Amino acid sequence: MEITINILYFGMLAEITGLANETWLVKDGLTVGDLKQEIGDKYPLIREKKFKVAVNQQIGDDGTKISFQSEVALLPPFAGG
Repeated sequence: MEITINILYFGMLAEITGLANETWLVKDGLTVGDLKQEIGDKYPLIREKKFKVAVNQQIGDDGTKISFQSEVALLPPFAGG
């Protein structure tokens, strides 16, 4: 089964993709680690960047599951204090 997710890009990641957001159709049971691999396949320059992934406004790790209609945000490192 496939599910729809909304991916938000911020900062340099938005510059690399040329998008602020996009909707993806992905396989059910996808993890953050799986998604990072797929994003790297579509946008190879992202592989060189460090970023965190938030799923529904919670920072996730590579094992975090992504569910139907999740909002996924790719967050570059933030400067400042």
